[in-house]
Order: sequence, then C-alpha cells, then structure tokens
Amino acid sequence: MPYISRNARTRPEDDRSTLFGSSRRGSSLMTAIILLAVLSTLLAAFLNTASDDSRAAATRSGRFEIKRSASSVNRLAAQSIWGSYAQTLGGADTTLLTLRNHMDGLGLTDQAGLVPAPIDYTNQIGLPQNGAGELVLGDTTVNSVLVHREDDGRVISLFVTSVTTTTEGQRRLRHTVTDVFSIDAPTWRGLDFALLANNINCIMCHTEIDDVERVYGMGGLAGPAGPGRARVGSIESFMFRSDPDSTIAGTLYLGGNGTDEHGNPIADWGALNLKAAELDTEGRVLADAFGNLNLQDLSPADPGAPAPFENLYLNYLDATEQIDGEMPGTFPLPFRDDGGIDLATGDLTTDGAGNRTVDDNEFAATTAGFTGAVTGGRIGLSAPGSQVTTAAGASALLAGTETDLGASNQGNVVLTGTELDPIRIDGSVAIDGDLIISGKIEGQGSLWVRGNIYVLGDLEYNDAIVSGQRQFGISPSGQANSLGLTAGGNVVLGDIYRPQWQESGVVSGSDSDKWNFTLEQAAAFNGKEWVKTQPTLPGKPVLVPSTTATSQEIFIETIEIEQVPVYKSVPNGTFWDKPVYGSVLVGQEEVPIYETVFHASTLDPPYDNSWSEQVQVGTTMKDKYEWQQTGTVPVENVDQVLDYYDEVPKTVYTSYDPPQFTDVDVTTMVWHTPTYSNPGYMGPDYAARYYQFGPGDPVPIQNKDGYFDDSKGLWVMEEGVTGWDTTKLTLADPDDPTDPILFPTTGREAAVTTLEPTDSWMDPDILRSMIQDSLMARDSSEPVKLDATVYSANSIFGLLPRSPSEGTNGAMRVQGALLAADVGLLAPRGLQLYYDSRGKDVLDIRDEQDLGLRFVGTLPAPLPVP
Repeated sequence: MPYISRNARTRPEDDRSTLFGSSRRGSSLMTAIILLAVLSTLLAAFLNTASDDSRAAATRSGRFEIKRSASSVNRLAAQSIWGSYAQTLGGADTTLLTLRNHMDGLGLTDQAGLVPAPIDYTNQIGLPQNGAGELVLGDTTVNSVLVHREDDGRVISLFVTSVTTTTEGQRRLRHTVTDVFSIDAPTWRGLDFALLANNINCIMCHTEIDDVERVYGMGGLAGPAGPGRARVGSIESFMFRSDPDSTIAGTLYLGGNGTDEHGNPIADWGALNLKAAELDTEGRVLADAFGNLNLQDLSPADPGAPAPFENLYLNYLDATEQIDGEMPGTFPLPFRDDGGIDLATGDLTTDGAGNRTVDDNEFAATTAGFTGAVTGGRIGLSAPGSQVTTAAGASALLAGTETDLGASNQGNVVLTGTELDPIRIDGSVAIDGDLIISGKIEGQGSLWVRGNIYVLGDLEYNDAIVSGQRQFGISPSGQANSLGLTAGGNVVLGDIYRPQWQESGVVSGSDSDKWNFTLEQAAAFNGKEWVKTQPTLPGKPVLVPSTTATSQEIFIETIEIEQVPVYKSVPNGTFWDKPVYGSVLVGQEEVPIYETVFHASTLDPPYDNSWSEQVQVGTTMKDKYEWQQTGTVPVENVDQVLDYYDEVPKTVYTSYDPPQFTDVDVTTMVWHTPTYSNPGYMGPDYAARYYQFGPGDPVPIQNKDGYFDDSKGLWVMEEGVTGWDTTKLTLADPDDPTDPILFPTTGREAAVTTLEPTDSWMDPDILRSMIQDSLMARDSSEPVKLDATVYSANSIFGLLPRSPSEGTNGAMRVQGALLAADVGLLAPRGLQLYYDSRGKDVLDIRDEQDLGLRFVGTLPAPLPVP
C-alpha cells in the first residue's frame, strides 16, 4: 500500500476527473493489487521450488555418491576374493577345482538352488576408518558387505550386496546395491584357427587352406577383396618336407621355429614351395576377379617390429605382444581334468585330477548342463560293457537300435545319415563311450565323446542345392548346419589299419607285425612327449680324447698321391658320384685301388664290359652295366683314399729294413655324449600322455635317434622311422608296472590312449570292415569329405589310401577346422581345409588356465539384507 499512495501523490494529472477518474483509478489500483499479490505468490512459489530443487539435486547427488560408493565397494570385495585365490596359487595354473576349494575355505560355499546365506565380508576388504571407527570409502560410510556364491556348470557367480550411508545436512541417506560377478574360463582362442596343433608334420604336404566364406562366396562381400584370412598355427614344432607344395589363404603362426624333415631350422622360407595369399591392410584375402589368390612367398615378420596381417610369424608365443591376434599355448581338455563332482555325494573331489584321463566324475560334471538331442538318421547304441565281435552285431548298429539320443548317453554310439534321412542334431550331446559316425547331417550342435571318434568315409552337411550350387551350411529347410566334434580320446579319420604303400594285409599294432603311417606318427608324437619328461637331454655324440701315452711305432713313409681317375660300375645312362675303383701312385708304380683296398669278396674281376646281363636301349641291346669315369678325387695320401671308400683295406705302406721306429704320442679317442639342461622340461608333476595302437600293444617312442642342439635350443630328430627299429625306438610296455617311462619312480604315472576302440568294445577286424565298406560305398573320384570343427586335446590321426579300388583317390576336403594337440593326417593326393568360423558357436571349449573375474551386472532389486 505505501507504494500505491506514493504514486497517487506524485501523479497530479489524476485529479482532472474526480468521480470517473477517481473510479478508474480505484479499479486500476485493485487490479494492480491483485496482480501484485499473484506475482508475489508466484515469486514465493518460485523461490520455494528453487529451494526444493536445490535440496532435491543435493539429495540426488548424495544418492548417486552412495550408489557409486556401494558399487565400488562391491567391486573391491569381488577383487579381494579373486586376489586372495591368485595369491594362494603362487604362480600355479588356475583351475575351477582349486578356485572352488579356496572359496570353500573362505566360507563361500555353493548355494545354488538354496535360500542364500551370505557371509559378512565387510572387514575383509581393507577399508579405512573415520574418527568414529566407521568403515568409509571417501565421504561414504560402509555399513555392511555380504557375499554369497552360486555355481552353474563352469561358471562361479558371486553376489555382493553392500549397504552404504552418507549425511546430507540433517538427513541420513542409505543405499543398498547388489552386483553380480562371474569367475569363469574364457572361450579358447584356438577356435579362431583352421588348423592348430602342438606338432604338425605331414599334413602340410599338398594342402590348400582357405575360408568357406571366400570359397562359397558367402557374407555378401563383393569385389576382389574376400573375407578374413584363414589362420594356421603350430605351438611347439612344425616340420616341413623339402617340397610341401601348399598354399595358405592367410597367415602361419609358429610358437617356435620351423624345421626341415631333418630337424634343422629353415633359413630360406622363400625356397619352400609353400605360399600365402596377399592380404590387404585389414587382413582380408586379395584375389583376382575369378577368385584366384595372389600368392606370395612366406616372409617372417620382423621380430623387432612386427606388424599385423603379415603371412608368417616365428616364435610367436615368445612375443611381448601377439600383435596379430592371440594364439593359445595349450590345448585345454574338453572334459575338465579337476576330479569333478562325486556322483554319490555331490561334493567336489580331487580323485583323478590331473591324470589326463576322463574319469566318471569329470565327464558327469562337464556335461551336467547339456540339453541337446540327436534325432533322425540311423542311431545305434551299444550298451556299456557289451562287445561287438560279429558282422551281424555291427550291421545291427548301422541299421539303428534307437529313435533318438538325449543330452547324455551311456555306451558306444553309431550314427549314420543319408540324404533322405540325415542325422539331426540340436545343441550339445554327451556320449559316455566311443562314437562311429558317417553320412549326411543337419542342424546345429556338438557331440562330446568321452572316448574316441571314428569318422567312416564322408561326414557331410545335408545342404541345399540351388541352381546347381551348394548353399554351404544351409539345409533344404533354410536352417543352419554346423557341427562340432570333440573327443576325450582321439579322432580317427580314414583307414588307420592300412599298411605301408604297396603292402597288403592289416596293421595290428604288434611290434612283430607290419608298420604304417599311423604308427610312424604315433612314435614321433610320443617322442616329443617323452622329451617333456626329461630334466636333461643328450647332445650329439662327439669323439673326445680319453688317454694320451708315448710309445714307439714303425716308421711309415708318407706316400704322395696325385689326382687320379675314379671309375665305377653303373647302369647305362646314369651317374653315381661314389667311386668303386681307381688307381693311385705308390712310389713310381701305379697300383689299382681295387687290388690295394678292397677285399676279394667285395669286387671281383674282371673289370670290363663282359657282363652277361643286357637291357634294351632304344632299338639295340646293351650291357646293363659298364665302367664309366665319374671324375677325379683329390687326395694327399693313401689313408685319405682308404677313408673315402668306406671299406676295410689292406695296409699300404713303405717299410725300411731294418725297421725304423719313432716316438709318438698315442691318444685314445672315445665317443662322448654331452648332456644339457632341458628348457622344455615340464617338471616332476607333469603327467605325460602317449599313444598306442590298441590295448596290449607296445608304446613306440621315437627317442633314440634324436639329440639336443644346444646352439639352436632344439631337439633334433628325423621326421619319422620306417619300421619297428629298436635302434631308433623305445618300446614302452603299459602292462609292465616297472616300465620307467610309463611308471616313473618319481613323478606322475603316464596316461596311454589307444587308437583302437576303447576297452575293446568292438573287434578291430569288425571296425576295419566298417571303415572299408564305408569307403567303398562312396564315389572314389571325389575327395573324402568332413564338414565339422574337430577338437581333441590328444590327437587327430588320419590315413587315406590313394587307390580307387579302396574307395578313395587319396584326397580329402575338410570344411570346418582341425584342432588337436597332435595332428597326423596323410592325404597323399592333397588336403583342402576350408575354415568355418561358425564352429565357435557350437563348440564351447574353455581355457581354465585363463580363469578371470568379470562384472556381469546390477540386480534391479537388491537382495535383502538381514
């Protein structure tokens, strides 16, 4: 009101209209009063709202802070638990078993399916205290931290609930947060490879490695730049023959160095007939408009400054950074080797842990969460303990005894598919036995086999054909086809019973019987495994002085030898550079070497062309052998001549009468084998794993012909042996408990896996008949086909005859991946290996040595706090 009266006094013009003007002035005044009152109310409301918003913002800020603090506390708790486990290991490898045992010791027992009973972990994190003795994180008070654990197969989940408070003016804010963390093994990165093994030998002869997306034009990529490259890796050794004649549409990674068939490091990679495709800056394969690769020589990446997307990396596992993608250093067992879960009590057990054998508890623990099924095709099931010893028994399994398989199956299984009745798989299916499989297959899934897997003939996706073109990995119904195979034992492809070329009969695995490629590879792989068990290794034998003494010997005159012609007997039209006879000058007399050097039984006269045996050369008959001069031999004395011929000669010397003697120092030379510390020794707790052909057969170990080259840091060994040669092989006996290799007095007992059916459930002759019948039923002009990603922590063995009369032309095509600790596969007419990345989606191989903690998420409603 004072404001209004002041305006009245200072505005004299308002007095001109007394009544009217006064009335209008009063109306305006009331309007002004009302407006001012409204404005005052709005202003007050605005001020109060601003004050409330300020307080709300402060509250929101406070709640954000305590929520953030609560989440930080949860992370600290989870990291503390994980860190305490890592500390107890002391550098040892992580495993789910040791992690579970550690958590049990902390009071964090598995509470899956139970009402959670968390433990109080508040005082275990190491939080500081404020002046009031409260645990704090920044400006936030930590009231409690509760943790409980739930296990689900291979995943351990930690549920961490923290309660935090903070003060906002006169208000006390409280917040509860539950975060979930998982500790599990990551997916094994070897599934990114088309071919990966510890040791690779013959497989890289006449081999083409590519990617199915590029081969079949999948992925919608246009132009000459195809999809990503195929990757090939060898963790320990890669032995190349002199002419591998192979191509890689991608990159080769070697954990160490590459060697030739004699075990010597390869110095000139460009000299090998092994080529790689040109790659662009994004690692895609470059090809011409017709899809032909732009091939290049292999060129090792600069070890000091390697770049990504090169075609060859040496010593890749030793690199500070694996700049071109990860290559794993181990093959994790598909069935975890930690003892598993006691089937009677449900408790964790360490029985059988680390023995490299799939025990009952471990098989059950690994496959407990499987939910897959096999339907369609012909499904044969041989019950545990039963044996197939007749052709009729095998025929019954091939015809089918079951309508389907569930997620987990006891016994040995035979699966056979046809185009009209293919095997159908959906999800993961476990088989507690061996698997024999062949034919057409549809669906997406994996078969987890405790024993061995035998692929008879072709195993091929039942893919759609559109306008004459195969739609790879797509069934006629439009569904995806993708198969993973993994074995706790070995994977066998083709006919492992086939003897060496041009031999007949069957290989039995006995050391008194035939030899073949399968045994050669088994012996070589066993030899590399043996090396890992040796603290020290023998070097190459050398002659060293033993004793030196002074004695008298008759003086022998040194005879000077001129350059002399050297002759030999050779087949007509050939040349052989090792001499058979020649002549030397002894004094002034020319003496034929054969009279001086060779025993009469070594080379009998006459030394002319009077040979009775003749051969036809062109249109005329000629003597099969003739004497030809092959060159001259520069020598200085008779001793050199005698050494050159590798024969036991008569003594040739000039003596004196009376004899003359001279004092000489006589040194006795002896062969000495140096010993070196083994850089690859795995330690006394390492359980070695060896291969034998069948139960009761010896374990061939190629270890006598090798030596450690200290200058190269390599165990040098020939590529293989050609028979049961005990000068090169050690034959270990798995039935002899005193055998020092398989049953060492210190350290762990070795595991021995057989290539023949496990526990002899099928007669070997029956199995080979099934293999041969399956091969003979296919088109022998086509390569043997395998569509699958195949994995084993042991071996993949394969042998394909190159005779159409045996059902194959010696060629093979694999569309998927071959991943095993040892790969010994011989396709003499060539192997096509096309990588299918979809194998990663159906085959869940985990690497427990790389267990890790990760944050999963926050529960929308925190767990109740007692």
